Amino acid sequence: MPHDTDHAQVLVPPPLIFLGYLVGALLLNWAVPFPIPSGSPVRAAGALLIVSGLLLGGFAISQMLKEHASPGPHAPTTVVVTQGPYRFTRNPIYLGFFLIYLGFTLLNATLWGLVLSPFLLTTVNRAVIQPEETYLGSKFPDEYPAYKARVRRWI
Repeated sequence: MPHDTDHAQVLVPPPLIFLGYLVGALLLNWAVPFPIPSGSPVRAAGALLIVSGLLLGGFAISQMLKEHASPGPHAPTTVVVTQGPYRFTRNPIYLGFFLIYLGFTLLNATLWGLVLSPFLLTTVNRAVIQPEETYLGSKFPDEYPAYKARVRRWI
C-alpha cells in the first residue's frame, strides 16, 4: 500500500467524536435539564471512571508504542498489537475514552450522557472502528481475523 493511503480511512479523529458527544450532552443538560441526583457517591463514581479511562487509555497507548505501532488512525499500522489490554478488548483506547465520557457526565450530574451513549457507541463503531477493522483485515489477512475471532470489540 502506498504510504498516503496506508491507514484506516477514518474521517474524524476519535477524540473529537467523544468530545463532541460530551459537549452535546452538557449543552442538552443546560437547555433541557435532565439531572442525576448529585452528591458524593455520583461524583466519586465519575472521578473513578475518568481515572480508569485515563489509565486504560494510557496503558493501551504505551503498549502500542512498546511494539512500535502508532496510536493514531491516520498513520500506517505495522503490527497487530495483541498484548496488554489488547488481550481483552480490541479497542482499549476507545473504551478508555468512553469511560472518561461517562465520568464527565456523572461529574456534571446529567443523564443526557447516558441517553446519548448508544448513539456515541454507534458513531464510533461505524465511523472509526469499522474502517479500522477493514484496513487491518486487508493489511494483515491472516493475523487480524484470528485476533478478531479471539478478542471482543469492546469488552
